[in-house]
Amino acid sequence: MTNHTVSGRSKQVGIIISSSLAGFMVLLDGIIVNISLPDIASYFNISTATVVQIALVYLLMLSSTLIIFGKLAETIGVKRIFISGFVVFTLSSLLCGLAPTFSLLLGARLLQALGGSMLFATSISLITRFIPAERRGWAFGIFSPVTSLGLLIGSPLGGLITGMLDWHWIFLVNVPVGILAVVFASKAIPTDIPKQGNQLIVKQFDFLGSALSFTGLALLVFFISKGRDFGWTSLVTLGGLAVSGLLILGFVFWEKRSKDPILDLSIFNNKSFSFAILASVVGFGLMAGSNVLLPFYLMYGLKIDVSHAGFILMTFAVVFSMCSPITGRLSDRVSKVRLTNIGMVLAATSCIAFALLLPQLHLGILFGFMVLLGVSYALFITPNNNLVMSLAPQDKQSISSSVFKLGTNLGQMFGLILMQLIFTIRLPHNPGNGGFALKSVPVCEMMAGFSWAYIGGAAMCVAAILFSLFIREDEAKVAEVAETAFLG
Repeated sequence: MTNHTVSGRSKQVGIIISSSLAGFMVLLDGIIVNISLPDIASYFNISTATVVQIALVYLLMLSSTLIIFGKLAETIGVKRIFISGFVVFTLSSLLCGLAPTFSLLLGARLLQALGGSMLFATSISLITRFIPAERRGWAFGIFSPVTSLGLLIGSPLGGLITGMLDWHWIFLVNVPVGILAVVFASKAIPTDIPKQGNQLIVKQFDFLGSALSFTGLALLVFFISKGRDFGWTSLVTLGGLAVSGLLILGFVFWEKRSKDPILDLSIFNNKSFSFAILASVVGFGLMAGSNVLLPFYLMYGLKIDVSHAGFILMTFAVVFSMCSPITGRLSDRVSKVRLTNIGMVLAATSCIAFALLLPQLHLGILFGFMVLLGVSYALFITPNNNLVMSLAPQDKQSISSSVFKLGTNLGQMFGLILMQLIFTIRLPHNPGNGGFALKSVPVCEMMAGFSWAYIGGAAMCVAAILFSLFIREDEAKVAEVAETAFLG
């Protein structure tokens, strides 16, 4: 494998800035639009069920194309895909802001997610390819808190922009930032030109595998996200999940026989890598589920106004951002498996304690839980991502990082669904149409639902620890990487 690492400190910083800005913008735009959905629905005179498609299509496209762009980055160069991603993301943001109809807005949003997927699939590869191995924990110790700012300021910033201007500017603010990012990245990132010619690459590219991968994952994400609306046991949901499963199986069958597969299944020959991916999937589930349930706890349990709830929920991201640089440096020096397990033990313990104490409806208990959860995920995320990529083959870093990001995205989705399902099952009133109708539920019964949901979150943390028991860290090659893998 060609050595593309750069030695100059200023060049390394430039690469980290480009990678961090990409992760920040992708995560920010996955969250910032949500708070403006009511305004968008009113502007286009459409229903709530229709306007939420803006959030859904972003998730669909982002998750379904990660593997494809990971493969393209390996074949035509990481820099090309990364710069192209910024260009697509910036142009589509302009189209979103200027869209005169909802259909055009939805199409532009799909295009924006496509650019976001290009950035998301390659941001980690910038570090693995250009930063020396002994400095990668440091590099992503910086990367993690910077990218997590997208989650930190998404809702407050979206509300501020919408209130002072209007929803169009949520997309338009990306344009000047994107232009500067393209110019800066073009100069800061070294060129990595593959040995193969472009015509040979196009000829050999696995188009059937790409189609099977995209369609199977898109259907999986769609029917998981719509399971509540259609009904989990309905023929539509079960049939859709069955079709997606068959497509994914067909994808695996084809990839085993393809001369140049989009997903080289040999990366899973290392059992430690496979178990590290599984630990990541279940480990990220609690975080996603908690991020969705806590606003309901604040507003319906603690009776806190929505304008204040967003700032209270920033506690987790603030603590995580402060601790990540420390755990990033630690992951270059001590056992990464040990750090991740400590994080999951602390997270599981915090969940159980919160589940027992939350019925007391005390804001101090919530703050304490969010602080402990922030420390827990600082111990888990950066060292875990460092671990996963250190176990990935040296010559397959881009596709390995795409598989890793896809796994964490799906894990967050499954965790969110699991905790919401546990919560709603425990409620005496479980209305249709995806609503909670919490105003009509007695507080004591509502708290029981929250408590059981966090017990489920603790169980996911325990599962992550169990998967980690099968990881053999001494099998890792020196290719340490750490970064955040949030979808929002």
